[in-house]
Amino acid sequence: MWAPAAAAEAVRAALVAVLEPAAVGEVEPEAPADWPEVWKQGLRPLVVSPRLVVRPPFAAHALAPGQREVVIEPRQAFGTGAHASTALALEALDAALVARPGARVLDVGCGSGVLALAALALGARAAVACDLDPIAARETRENAAANRLGPLAVFAGSLDALGAAARFELVVANMLRRELEPLLAALVAHVAPGGALVLSGLLASERGAVASALAGHGARVAEARERSDDAGGEPWLALTMRS
Repeated sequence: MWAPAAAAEAVRAALVAVLEPAAVGEVEPEAPADWPEVWKQGLRPLVVSPRLVVRPPFAAHALAPGQREVVIEPRQAFGTGAHASTALALEALDAALVARPGARVLDVGCGSGVLALAALALGARAAVACDLDPIAARETRENAAANRLGPLAVFAGSLDALGAAARFELVVANMLRRELEPLLAALVAHVAPGGALVLSGLLASERGAVASALAGHGARVAEARERSDDAGGEPWLALTMRS
């Protein structure tokens, strides 16, 4: 536990009052640190594949021949590639685009826009990105401009704004299960014939329930990827679905 130096002894005394005294250690001073710089140390370039790297602007990376990069400034919107679920989504997106060069892509719950921008960097002919959060829509536009990637349409709002007839060769969503489940029918409906749906943000234990729900909408699991994050615990899961 951290506390301001002036309050440290009072915090310790409060802990001793409710816990066994032996369970509470002594107050130890924390060395001064430049925290705005320290947090950056954990953010490194993510080499998604021989075709793609995602990195923050303060972490340089020498690109391999033919490799593209997307540079994302960590800000309020989620999605820099540092989280295991984003890394999984990027890997699945890359693989799906190998099979569908020039696909039109829909990024639902776009956050920073990293998935839509990665798709464009990998050769998608166009992308649409949406998020309920206006901050995410704004940052997606800014990241697209900074990376000089397009054509990209961005809006803050629900999938209803697309209209029922909109179809994409590749649809991707990186969200938690409780956010994804109400959208499953709409996500599947926006996948063009022969297209793919990439879902990330799931836990490995949720695979059966999500796959079963998607089967009810005519989609089947074509590929599954798992990855653990630095915090340990249950692995994250990404599914690639086809109709």
